[in-house]
Amino acid sequence: MIPLWKVLRELNRIKDKTLALPRTLASLPWRLGEPRRREVYLRDFEKLTRRSFGAVPAGERIAVLLIFEPKGVAESVFLTLDWLRSEGYAPFVVSNAPVSDRDRERLLEGAWSLLERPNFGYDFGGYQDAIRLINRDGLSPDRLVVVNDSVWCPLRRDLLSVLETAWPDADIVGLLQDEKVQHDTSGGTPTKKSHIESYFYLIRGSAWRHAAFQEFWRTYQMSDYKPNTIKFGEIGFSRRMMAAGLKMEAYSRRSIFLEQLAEKDDAFLARTLHYAAYGDRDIARRAARFARLPTSSPGWRAAALDHIRRAVNRRRFTGSFPYANDQIFGTAFLKKSSEAVYLNMRRAYLRAVEDGQIAAPDPVLLTEIRAATPM
Repeated sequence: MIPLWKVLRELNRIKDKTLALPRTLASLPWRLGEPRRREVYLRDFEKLTRRSFGAVPAGERIAVLLIFEPKGVAESVFLTLDWLRSEGYAPFVVSNAPVSDRDRERLLEGAWSLLERPNFGYDFGGYQDAIRLINRDGLSPDRLVVVNDSVWCPLRRDLLSVLETAWPDADIVGLLQDEKVQHDTSGGTPTKKSHIESYFYLIRGSAWRHAAFQEFWRTYQMSDYKPNTIKFGEIGFSRRMMAAGLKMEAYSRRSIFLEQLAEKDDAFLARTLHYAAYGDRDIARRAARFARLPTSSPGWRAAALDHIRRAVNRRRFTGSFPYANDQIFGTAFLKKSSEAVYLNMRRAYLRAVEDGQIAAPDPVLLTEIRAATPM
């Protein structure tokens, strides 16, 4: 007898695929033409891109900062550049959109190199171009930071020091490890599949010099089809590096979050729920019931922990519970995404900052976060 939850799961999967079918079919001609577009892009790379060199000399530490700022480069980008330089990194800015003369001048004042390229291949396309050019320049960095502007980062200026100290033997360190979940009626069962999310990597020389790392970036097929970029880029990179024996670690992960949370007192759990953010109606409705109950209610603690577990098995804990994430790990970054859960996350984060429960970030970042977060 097949369990009901498995039947429902398969029906939902069929429904999702059916709803996505028109979009998938509509994109088919574009995807079929992609190998030719990629060939032309690589053939005409020098004509289609613009590379400039700035005031910062290249060294043993290089940081690839990928940006997509078609309306003008945000002040937070220049703040990130300042931070990377202060940590001893020579920034290589890769822009997936043209930049104005004024922005170009400002970027080059704080960077080693600037590459302006078409937005082909999303972030991984820009990463690949930068790594190819670093190799072409004959450089072999002892440290390589790769970061993109889909997040505000860093929200803590000691981030690189923390990563270096906490995981001295890791070849690659990221900010968040995505641990896959098998969804079921229990709220989800963790699996052994995982990858490092691609908006930030700290890559040591041991990884840069590894044959598997170089082969990945030499053979990666950049794509404008987002599912392929995620599957073969973000997920594929982590899986191939781990398969090659490289050690990958992450600043934060869901399993540790839940372990640490279970050790906190009821008052902490109540604050976690008070500064929570949800993108799913059923989870939000369940949370609303907790708001009406005192922590002294019978079974409250067990139910609260189960509710949080179910929520983070479906959505990133960094997005759902910004207060608890800050207290357990320290807020290292915030997503700029306009998805409901991330808008709600930033609202909850800002409320916690205003209430003095989370330390305020740099004023430049705080201004941008507020501007991007209608209350």
